[in-house]
Amino acid sequence: MRKPCFAASAMLLVLVAAFAYGKTTEGVLDGVVLNGKGAPVGFAQVFWQTADGREPHATRANAAGHFRIAGIRQGLYEVRAQGLGMTSDWEHNVWVPAGREASVTLHLIHRTTPTGIHK
Repeated sequence: MRKPCFAASAMLLVLVAAFAYGKTTEGVLDGVVLNGKGAPVGFAQVFWQTADGREPHATRANAAGHFRIAGIRQGLYEVRAQGLGMTSDWEHNVWVPAGREASVTLHLIHRTTPTGIHK
């Protein structure tokens, strides 16, 4: 009676291990960079890093302002862009799920130097 139970448990363990091995832990971060009028900004730089500020990376959007970052580990990321003398705010805690795609839209704005600040 113990042999069939052991064999069934071993078979189940093999199936679970095979499924877990084949499961991806990487996702895709997809997005677009827009200017203040909502038009795409071609060739803008896109920066991303893990939510804890580690592992910074950069890429460029294509001519239509679109970017696609494949093969990044599941987790939380911070993303921002710059181009045409403008910068977007950081998009914090962008969740990239394993085996799926996360999307973000980055809006470029003109930065002004704060007044009243002295060094």
